[in-house]
Amino acid sequence: MLQEIVDALSAKLGRPVLVDDPELRPIAYSTQFGTLDAVRTESILGRTAPAAAREALFGHGIGRAQKPVRIPAYPAIGMEARLCVPILRSGRRLGFLWLLEDRPLSDDEVALASRAAAESASVLQTEADTQLDRRKREQELLAGLLAGQKAAAAALEAAGYLPHRPLLVYAGSGPAIGDALERFLARVPVKHTLCGELDGLAVCVVDAPARGAQLAEALGGDAAVGEGDAVTRLADVPRSYRRALAARRVAAERGEPLVRWDGLRAARLLAAMPASTLDDVPDGLRRLLEGDHDQLVKTLATYLDLAGDVKATSAQLWLHRTSLYYRLRRIEEIAGVDLGRGEDRLLCHVALRLARSAGD
Repeated sequence: MLQEIVDALSAKLGRPVLVDDPELRPIAYSTQFGTLDAVRTESILGRTAPAAAREALFGHGIGRAQKPVRIPAYPAIGMEARLCVPILRSGRRLGFLWLLEDRPLSDDEVALASRAAAESASVLQTEADTQLDRRKREQELLAGLLAGQKAAAAALEAAGYLPHRPLLVYAGSGPAIGDALERFLARVPVKHTLCGELDGLAVCVVDAPARGAQLAEALGGDAAVGEGDAVTRLADVPRSYRRALAARRVAAERGEPLVRWDGLRAARLLAAMPASTLDDVPDGLRRLLEGDHDQLVKTLATYLDLAGDVKATSAQLWLHRTSLYYRLRRIEEIAGVDLGRGEDRLLCHVALRLARSAGD
């Protein structure tokens, strides 16, 4: 029905028509005759508007508009002048109807476009309600799958979700997770990913590699995304999820947008430990970590990361060896450890890593 509305308007006006959803993802468009600008072409081919065009269009207030908005040309990004007609129903913004203005639209033509937008609103309202119901169901299935419920796995198999193997789980943090997931889903085929927000994180099960970078990009500059290990059975997805959570903790600790489980070494075990493990650290070592001993803690971390190499530690910290030995003795006194013992060095190294993760 929406396609019929778009085609009818295009025939009446003699120019191409495009309908986007609220996130500027094309959902219907007419035959593209005449000269199209680069933004229209990229939007259709890439299934979403380019970032520069989004910034320009929303900068003209289309996200708040109640009436048609004329957008001037932006030659620098290859965008011609266009008319935006908001598609609204009961105060709800369901999308936008677009017309290129290579020649200016008359008042009568704008009125025709507004009536077409009103007709489109009725169709999109029904589709939006259906999509909302589908997203709720997908969220339920995702939660069930990650919890290892056989019924959820069977329902996904029956509905044709995640048809390819192997599968990967991603868990990511960042601002505005709901909006980020919408942007991410706009770039992946329907049913080839299962996404939702769980415990304050964006969680996605995908059946194609290289989606982690896309999720991190959608989450924004402060994103921290963990990638689990590849699995071939839905029954193994909970394991990949657990490892994705561990990798995300490492990503947050390192300040990196994406960390893969397969790339972790000792951090695999450290990240899998619960935060409560830090409570079991001996009292002396906790006093060192929790007290006002930043200089000593940095010295200890450097010394252990360099495998107890005094020469390398002195060089990295720009310390004379005598000063380094003094600091190491103070560390032993406060923490109640003997850095000459391998077991105590291991204890200190693990405690330092856990404290760093807990801080992040």
